[in-house]
Amino acid sequence: MYVISLDLGTSGFRSQLIELETHETIKTVVTMGHPLPGGNVMDHLDFAINTGQDVAHGLIIETIKKILIEFNVKPEEIKRIAVCGNPIQLSLFQNIEIRDLAYAGENKIKSLGIEDVERNSRIFPANEIFKDVYTMDNCEVIVPPAIKHEIGADALAMMLETDFINQTEPCLVTDYGTNAEMALKVGDRIITASAAAGPSIEGQGVDCGMLAGPGAISDVSSENGYWRLIVLDEKMNSSQGTARSS
Repeated sequence: MYVISLDLGTSGFRSQLIELETHETIKTVVTMGHPLPGGNVMDHLDFAINTGQDVAHGLIIETIKKILIEFNVKPEEIKRIAVCGNPIQLSLFQNIEIRDLAYAGENKIKSLGIEDVERNSRIFPANEIFKDVYTMDNCEVIVPPAIKHEIGADALAMMLETDFINQTEPCLVTDYGTNAEMALKVGDRIITASAAAGPSIEGQGVDCGMLAGPGAISDVSSENGYWRLIVLDEKMNSSQGTARSS
């Protein structure tokens, strides 16, 4: 039996197939882009609202189906899929209300008739979403809760994985994706924040940067008084780049 971790990122989806008994990661699948047009969450919201949320949801589920097929295991052998993402991606995945995430201001939200949208944790049969696309009779889907409007399940998963919540000293965790999330814990108080950290088209105030694609710098190393750049090649593997003076 297998479990699957699925990260619905703004710039693409990333998923791992894990053997349940040994906890061994069998395979990793990464998409080179998001199935919805655009390079940021506002583009995704705009597409879903103007084209139709059912269309946006269908494109996302179809992409996940391709990921599941790529894992090359029988659907009945998949026991659980754990899904993370920011509130917008998780809402589109579940096909629930998104307009409260697209518009600012209480008056605007009320005029649309949107009230008390809940994005709590959910555990539900996979066939609730995948029945007509990729039937999985023995599988359940786990969706963690969004912390607030701009802080999603990624941040919560990060806190749990690092044992952040149980730390007694002041500590900080950060998640750098297209959207960066941060949490600071001092005593019993946890302060969270987020900001665009992807391309400047999304960040507006971000002058430099790119998606994790071919040509992106993934690491640097010291070499004979120079810094050797490690970049991603066309297959997303690390390769040696230019050596630059320090």
